[in-house]
Amino acid sequence: MDNSIKKILFLGPKGTYSQFACEKFKDKLGLKQEFEPVSTITKIIDIVDCDNNLAAVLPIENSIEGIVRATLDGLFAAKNGIKIQAQTRIKIENCLISYSKKEDITHIISHPQPLSQCRNYISANFSKDIILEGASSTAAAAVSLKEKGAGYAAIGNEYCANMLNIPVLEKNINDNKDNQTRFVLVSRQDFNLSNKIRTSLVFSTKQEPGALACVLEVFKKYNIDLIYIESRPSKRALGEYNFFVDIDRSLEGLKSVFLELEKVTNYYKILGSYPVV
Repeated sequence: MDNSIKKILFLGPKGTYSQFACEKFKDKLGLKQEFEPVSTITKIIDIVDCDNNLAAVLPIENSIEGIVRATLDGLFAAKNGIKIQAQTRIKIENCLISYSKKEDITHIISHPQPLSQCRNYISANFSKDIILEGASSTAAAAVSLKEKGAGYAAIGNEYCANMLNIPVLEKNINDNKDNQTRFVLVSRQDFNLSNKIRTSLVFSTKQEPGALACVLEVFKKYNIDLIYIESRPSKRALGEYNFFVDIDRSLEGLKSVFLELEKVTNYYKILGSYPVV
């Protein structure tokens, strides 16, 4: 891997699933860089966009909750050419962790997504008076338990609980047991990885009837299956949207497609061509 990336940022604090994803990228891609936690996705993207020697690992989609808006919007808005370098998936297995006994818990803290992913478990195991509190991440929720004191629990992962010496009361409490999050490795520099089988791009349609159908017809013409498509407001005008798509094809196989997309879109932007590990 020939680049001068000095450090790889991830959504902190330590013990988040983003750190798990870092370790998987490290193992699969042979990364040697130091990993550093940063408090928000927006801040991570802003830092990487201003520094050519940094990279980041970001959550981009959860199989239950859908897209991570801050990641998609941030990659689109980045001014200096941040590109996706690789993708991986991490299985999400949430745990109930606390210094208190389960029957004494009156408050549960976590990131809003895990709270939502475990809503049936919470309803079945706690009274209607249980108080749910949001946190910036599952790891931040776990860290806060020490100062919160008796009666507080967090929803987080077993690795983080063990790292902080917090008892795990119950494992794998997700309502849906097949819960996964997709993470991407991003940077301004090319990691020069092989086997770039997937390409991500964003486009905006012309403001006229049938505009999106015209774009989709281009993909159909070249027998391209869109394995992912998501719309996001353009933030320029009400009713104007950007469309994010993933395609299981390399850039080399999309040259003719791009020529035709120029004719039927307001613009398109390639977000990266990369391996899935």
